[in-house]
Amino acid sequence: MAKDPYRYFRVEARDLLTQMSDAVLAAENGDLDQQIALPSRMLRWAHTLKGAASVVRLPEIAAMAHAIEDLLTPLRDAGQALSRIDLDATLVLIDEALATVSALAAPSAAGSTASAATAAGGSQSASPPLGAGQASSSPSASDATLAPHIRDASSPATPPPAEAAKTAETAEPPDVDALPLPIMEIPQVATQEVDTLSDSIAETLTHVITLQRLAAQITELREALPLAPEDLVPRLLRIEEHLERGGRQLERELLQARDHAEQLRLAPASVLFGPLQRAARDAARAVGKQVQFHGSGGDVKLEGGVLNAALGALVQMIRNAVAHGIETPEERLAAGKPAAGRIELQVIREGRQIRLRCQDDGAGLDLEALRRTALAKGVPNAATLDEQGLIDRLLRGGLSTARQVNTLAGRGVGMDLVRDTAERLGGQLSLRSTRGQGTTLELRVPLRLGAVRALGVLSEGVAAWVPLDAVEQVVQQPQIHGQQLMLGQDLLPYVRLSELLMPTRPAPARLPATAVLLRCGERRAALGVDAVDGVSTVVWRPPPDLLPPSPVVTGLTLDAAQQPLAVLSPDGLIEAARRARPLPVVPTRSVATILVIDDSLTTRMLEQSILEAAGYRVHMASSAEDGLEAVRREAYALVLVDVEMPPGMDGFSFVAQLRADEALRDLPAVLVSSRNAPEDLARGVAVGADGYIIKGEFSQNSFLDKVAELVARSQVAGLERRARQPDPVGEGVGVGP
Repeated sequence: MAKDPYRYFRVEARDLLTQMSDAVLAAENGDLDQQIALPSRMLRWAHTLKGAASVVRLPEIAAMAHAIEDLLTPLRDAGQALSRIDLDATLVLIDEALATVSALAAPSAAGSTASAATAAGGSQSASPPLGAGQASSSPSASDATLAPHIRDASSPATPPPAEAAKTAETAEPPDVDALPLPIMEIPQVATQEVDTLSDSIAETLTHVITLQRLAAQITELREALPLAPEDLVPRLLRIEEHLERGGRQLERELLQARDHAEQLRLAPASVLFGPLQRAARDAARAVGKQVQFHGSGGDVKLEGGVLNAALGALVQMIRNAVAHGIETPEERLAAGKPAAGRIELQVIREGRQIRLRCQDDGAGLDLEALRRTALAKGVPNAATLDEQGLIDRLLRGGLSTARQVNTLAGRGVGMDLVRDTAERLGGQLSLRSTRGQGTTLELRVPLRLGAVRALGVLSEGVAAWVPLDAVEQVVQQPQIHGQQLMLGQDLLPYVRLSELLMPTRPAPARLPATAVLLRCGERRAALGVDAVDGVSTVVWRPPPDLLPPSPVVTGLTLDAAQQPLAVLSPDGLIEAARRARPLPVVPTRSVATILVIDDSLTTRMLEQSILEAAGYRVHMASSAEDGLEAVRREAYALVLVDVEMPPGMDGFSFVAQLRADEALRDLPAVLVSSRNAPEDLARGVAVGADGYIIKGEFSQNSFLDKVAELVARSQVAGLERRARQPDPVGEGVGVGP
């Protein structure tokens, strides 16, 4: 008898259940003839499944198949199509059967079939499968567990209108996120054996690198022995040539073997389409919308691990599209659109990267609503963020444009799940939206886990790898101002790699000699390193659980000495650079001067001490009127102004006067207040403030970050203004305004 009695049953059952699920979804969107023909087709599959389950003594699955027969037989006999209730009940039964089949894990070498039976959730015996003549003709599972999915043939398919309306009024908000994750079956090919083979090849490749380095050492030795006996140098030369030639050949063959082995781990992206179509259908049904799902690029192959990891994120992307993007049928018709929204998943291969692009034709992103939400939550710089800045903030999670909070939307956690998946896979996330036309959310992931082209970097004696796809440029002797890198007219967030990998080590006084410019979608940043160390294909694995998680580390690889090196996360690096505390400003030609306007002595002194410690010159005024006189008398890089300063002019009026003055309208101004009401934040945006700091939520790091950003912008603007003016005496131009 076979060690795994369910080996063939699993394959057959998955195939039958997948066909049944696909047929239900197709019929739901098909014509009446297709819907009427569905029960007959489904009954054949259900009968086959029931017989197969009975043969291998899995009465629970047989009972589910029998329940499907009970549901469909009256409809087939009457020539009726399945109602919505019938379709829902059928899909629930299919889901339960698929889950039970998936739980039938193959027994281990030391295990027994009893463990597989128990894993299925039933109480079936672990005895050998029945012979064909012993197959049970009826299910033995309790009818009570199946009753909720079966309606009486004599009962109406849909409730009376009055009853339906009453039910709708009292129903709880739809719990779409509580819907079960669709089951996806990926063709299995001895995954554990392939992993073992790939790991062995990776280790052998490491030894090849060692051989190549030995050959290089022999070269150095030969060159260092000019006075050696005449026969020694030729012999060393021959050994060197053989080592180099053999090493190159072995490396080529191992790389080919690895590619062939990893091909076995790939599966077509089309396996995603069925589960995602189901997710779109269920989410739309839960919120009373109409959606058509389409998939393209199904022939593109990805590693099974990538598919499994991406499924949850893609389901969340589909649910987000339904909840936030697709309008109700009435809204779509009023806008001149079809009643049913369209959601498409495009799978696109670009080299060793895969783009999973989820596109809808819904209402698009309401950026102003998002800004109001960000202001209400006290998000730093929300008042001055441009469109891309708002989108970047949305992708970081914690924000939502949902009009109400319920189980479907409004908590802003959906993007957290998608972003976490991107980071875990070493991928990237981007979003584009056009108001009234729709939104495109794109998840970019590696074709396969474990191998990536990467740039080697060195920082304070520590080596690491940066995925090459995210490297935009390498800059030698970069211009660093505070915590920003100046590249042409662009100011990019900047952080030293040593600060991220060794946060407790004091930072050296000198700046790194090299900057690696990174890009993830529209987000950019610069990474300070001491040197770059070439490009190579790196085989990596996720960090072990015993290591504390790091947002900037995707995985680990081994060098030639078998020492672990970090493979860095580009998205994590960019986020770290954007959040990094500014370095003390060390101006090269002049010190930026900041004006602090506040009627509170305590606030003035606090801001002065923080700013002067960071290297700025600070002037102070106790009223908005005095502040106006000061800015008309002297040039400032930035003004920090309190909102409430009775009995005179308030901060809103001060900023409004700045914006109305031709000579002062470009002067950056940040409002500081203890008031955090949404209307106050909105008023700050309306008068043209560059930021709004809430005293009760004051963070020194965020404060200095904002100051550095605005001062740098002011300095660049000052340089541009002066460049347009003639220099009558050829005097040097400072960087201060």
